[in-house]
Amino acid sequence: MVFVVVMALGGTAAAQQREVPEDTVLETITVNARKIIEDITGVPFAVTALPSDALEEAGIEDTQSLARLVPGFNFADSGLGFSNTINIRGIGSASALISPSVLYYVDGVPLPVRVFDQPLGDIRQVEVLRGPQGTLFGLNAQAGVVNILTADPAEQRGGSIGVEVGSNGHKQISGTVEGPLSDTVSARIAGTLFDDNGDLANYLYSSPGTVGSVESDLRARLYGTASGKLVAAPSDTTKVTVTGGWSRDRQKPTTGIWLDDPGFPRNAFNPLPETQTETAHFGLTLEHDLEWARLTSVTGFQHYETELEADIVDGFIGTAQTGLPGFALQMPGLNVRRIDEHSNQWTQELRLDGETEGGTRWLAGISGLASTFDSTTDITSLQLANGAYRGRIDTVNIALFGEVTVPLTERLDWIGGLRLSHERKEFEGTFRGRNGARAYFSENGDEDYTFATGRTGFTYALADNMTAFATVARGEKTGGYLFYNQFAAMGMPLTPYDSASTWSYEAGLKATDLGGFLTLGTSLFYNDTSDEQLFTFNPVLGRFSVLNADTRSYGLEIEAKAQATETMAFSANLALLDAEIDGGANPAIIGNDVPYAPVFTASLAADYRRELDLAGLSGSGFVRAEYLYTGSRQIDPANSRKLDGYGLVNLRAGWQKGNIDIYASVENLFDKRYVSSAFQAGTSTTGSAVFAGIPGEGRTFTLGARVKF
Repeated sequence: MVFVVVMALGGTAAAQQREVPEDTVLETITVNARKIIEDITGVPFAVTALPSDALEEAGIEDTQSLARLVPGFNFADSGLGFSNTINIRGIGSASALISPSVLYYVDGVPLPVRVFDQPLGDIRQVEVLRGPQGTLFGLNAQAGVVNILTADPAEQRGGSIGVEVGSNGHKQISGTVEGPLSDTVSARIAGTLFDDNGDLANYLYSSPGTVGSVESDLRARLYGTASGKLVAAPSDTTKVTVTGGWSRDRQKPTTGIWLDDPGFPRNAFNPLPETQTETAHFGLTLEHDLEWARLTSVTGFQHYETELEADIVDGFIGTAQTGLPGFALQMPGLNVRRIDEHSNQWTQELRLDGETEGGTRWLAGISGLASTFDSTTDITSLQLANGAYRGRIDTVNIALFGEVTVPLTERLDWIGGLRLSHERKEFEGTFRGRNGARAYFSENGDEDYTFATGRTGFTYALADNMTAFATVARGEKTGGYLFYNQFAAMGMPLTPYDSASTWSYEAGLKATDLGGFLTLGTSLFYNDTSDEQLFTFNPVLGRFSVLNADTRSYGLEIEAKAQATETMAFSANLALLDAEIDGGANPAIIGNDVPYAPVFTASLAADYRRELDLAGLSGSGFVRAEYLYTGSRQIDPANSRKLDGYGLVNLRAGWQKGNIDIYASVENLFDKRYVSSAFQAGTSTTGSAVFAGIPGEGRTFTLGARVKF
């Protein structure tokens, strides 16, 4: 049915081609989704590509805003930036203690799993690759990849500076400087400083039943980043790219709000949760033309450290659980959790790619990764065991990979790829108790994984700008150990959870420049996942654990963009998804929905742009209106609570003249109240479940300007 609809649209568009003004013809979209530059229609799986101008027009600055414009990409805000969870097409564990199934790459370098969800920064293009990408990307790409390409230096000296102000004390300043340093070397430096006062109220009690103060400073954030890129071309056949950057992120997050609080949303923390995350990265890419092939070497180093200090028990949640007044739960130092994490990651990839005289494109390579992850969680509590648990995980991954695209006929290509991976994880944990808890406990273990992932399929060119594809792919995410043991004080060691693997079957169509005004992509898919790593809550023990279970998901995705006239463009995407737990050791959850996998998501946007004089100056004005819908979704494998679906309306308008850009935006225009994620925080004295969650942001306003020089 989808093929018939697209063919009909293509026929209609072709019939109307002569009536479309030449200026409305859409540009060809090229991507790096298979580590070679190619037209997006030739990629044998679903890809959403958003260049920098599209990111700016839609106000996309992070994963949360990106996910809403990509069909099948689901995001859950956990309150803590380093522990937000994501899935693609229902594949991906909903827990910050388990590695995500969606891998982030920046300029060819994979990011550590705990720092993927940072502001996007100085970007040239973002590509979201849906479906298993184990062939060329490998580690943790079971569900897909977010491939981020940073901006290259310009050929002429210049730069930009931008400022923003907005709701909740929002302030931001950003800038770039770029240009040639010599005939063969150019550079670009970018930086951003962001400040926000927060939007959630925190109540402090001065006595039982008496509120001493209320301050709306939760979700306050101070963020700064600096990055640089140097590109050198010492010869016509060699290119060297050096990238580096640093960021610091300070936040006062909420770690959960009682969902059934009559005064929702509000917290009663003492002390306020505070986090500080610092990251640093370095990348070196060497490309050399060997005439018969291109040699590429990508070296990367990533470092991050995170500190968290937070009140374990929110006053309102604690009251719901125990019946005690909030004042009794707010004594400073009574219930405090401190987390200190450090991680270093080194990566190296060598690959060759080329094309034979017969038109066969090929790529082969080897990659290696070594990482250390160290996390200490210190608990002071009236109810939990007091003490510090330190977990360390060392990981080494080595892989061989390759892929070929073979033209069988003038229009039909066969794609085949394989990756052989070996991974070793070494784990050690220690617990040192106090205040009556077990004095000392230690544990260790190591796991080895050897596995194959890959992809095969066909593409068929129905026309010069329309391609059909059908592929089968296998992805895998290794198992391992949690880095925190809730039962260490009881002397119970962690047991490793199993690897998760997915067989994915996908077919679709891609078309660009239909009739000179329409770009369209469709995809049908079926995923069969074994031993998915699900995070579950035991209400009896009040503890979380990992449960391996089988799941299956299938659905339909559609993306479309139409340049209706010279001044008006429309875009839309939708995703239909059915994701279910269909096997595993726990029969109680078989037949339940996979968490955070809404049946229906969609976005609609209209962009209007025309010449507009402002204060006697000629320029162009633009208006963008969008509607974003996220359907209802379950919060856990037990399906203990379903979050309501919600729709958001955003508006953005501005004026441009040459190098001057002025804009204003309203997010969540109708101040829709919704919940992004939730979890069972425990039970009340009567045995009923107590749920906590993270509310979405209300209506916000932003005013900004940017000047290029």
